Amino acid sequence: PSNIATMQVGRHTQHTPTAEEARADPARREDLVRWVDNLAHNGVDIYAQAVYSQGWSLYFRSPRFEYDARPQHQRFVPMMDAGIMPLDVLIEQTHKRGMQFFAKFRMSDGHGHGKQGSRFLLDNPQWLLKEFPGRPDYSFEPIRNHVFDFADEVVSRFDVDGLMFNFIRWLHCFPRDIAQQRQPVMTRLIQRVREMLDRRGSQKGKKLSFAVMVPQTLKECRALGYDVPRWVRQGLIDYLCPCDYKYADFNAPYDEFAELTRSSQCRLFPSVIPLANSPLLLRPENYRALAQNFYGQGADGVCAFNFQYHWARRTGTARYPGPPEGFSLALSYLRDLRDPVLAVARPREYRYYPLWGDSPPTGFPNNQRLVLERSTGEQGTFRFRACEQLDANARAMLYLNAQGLMPGDEVRIELNGAVINGFQRVFHAKGRLAQFGREIGPYTTIWCDVNQPPLKEKDNEVSVRLTAVNNVPDPIVIDELQLLVVPGVET
Repeated sequence: PSNIATMQVGRHTQHTPTAEEARADPARREDLVRWVDNLAHNGVDIYAQAVYSQGWSLYFRSPRFEYDARPQHQRFVPMMDAGIMPLDVLIEQTHKRGMQFFAKFRMSDGHGHGKQGSRFLLDNPQWLLKEFPGRPDYSFEPIRNHVFDFADEVVSRFDVDGLMFNFIRWLHCFPRDIAQQRQPVMTRLIQRVREMLDRRGSQKGKKLSFAVMVPQTLKECRALGYDVPRWVRQGLIDYLCPCDYKYADFNAPYDEFAELTRSSQCRLFPSVIPLANSPLLLRPENYRALAQNFYGQGADGVCAFNFQYHWARRTGTARYPGPPEGFSLALSYLRDLRDPVLAVARPREYRYYPLWGDSPPTGFPNNQRLVLERSTGEQGTFRFRACEQLDANARAMLYLNAQGLMPGDEVRIELNGAVINGFQRVFHAKGRLAQFGREIGPYTTIWCDVNQPPLKEKDNEVSVRLTAVNNVPDPIVIDELQLLVVPGVET
């Protein structure tokens, strides 16, 4: 099993530097070497670094493509002026440490909202998506040729081991209303890149891999124009990395991707992300729970996405750039994820939270909520996925946060049809402050020990039924559930 690290490099400051400030604090070869050494030290074996974004080249100059104009990337200008391409340094050190290096492409980056990017994009608005300012429309051949030519130059000039196309940044490569009809258009580009990789690989005497990051359900992929089943069946891609746009989803159905990859040479690497719709960042026990669900559904490894949020861990928020020392500890969180045996041997905490409200970026809601109107007998269910096989020494606890459940309200709780007796509850009259997670009003936490059975190995349902209610107008909302699994201590 492998980990793909998809993180940015460079020194971090407490504010975005100007170009002049950045050049006055230049990146050094030893900075890049140290960064790669940290990745290798913590078990990463495939390092994917963005080299293309919004028409710009990153970490190298090209006579054919414009270099990244953002101030933070000016730190690398002095190094390039001295004849050293940062990308060469990263690749060289990656190989010295026994890792592979993939050059990553942000296929539809929308940072700047139409006011940021290369002149190739900004000077040709006729090739951009009207509903998503600044993002290219791959319906147009010049856009596809631009990305292909860039990929071909990277592969021919640099000793990369493969490419990664990141469709998560920012999802849309076609107009929303016709995107599904454009699947053949994107597939032809994928085929063209695959043929180029095979041709260049033959010239270099090595296999060049092709990875893609895509939305975390096949229906989202289809709707956005990405024919992932065809890509897998035709052997066009070697690594498939599904994930959400921003959040870690403990309920994601990655087994539908595993059904595709299981009979192919393509490997499945779902992504861990530091956020789960809460200001608080995920902890190692949360990452182990995600990995447990990944491997339990047929994954071959784990990809890390947007992991740089941890660089701000000193303040406990998701703001970045944060203290530069933050990455040293955060990278160590990856160690337990590369091996299913390590993930299952230590405590795991699953967090089932609502990820998106009424405007999900893919157009498909992912906002599970159990809403109970205040009427005796009212009931509903909450589904959660946990690929767990508890042994006799393990302990598991289930937690539900019910907004608006007041003292005097009584509930009956079942897990997969079995009545849960002896659960405990506590009422939080002042709600939850933002520094402790997602800010909510008054709520009740209910918790209980659970065993297997009634806990199932994969999909589970908690049923909540109101047996007594008081005279309060607002409904009861349950949209947060946690499952804590603590393995026993071997003696």
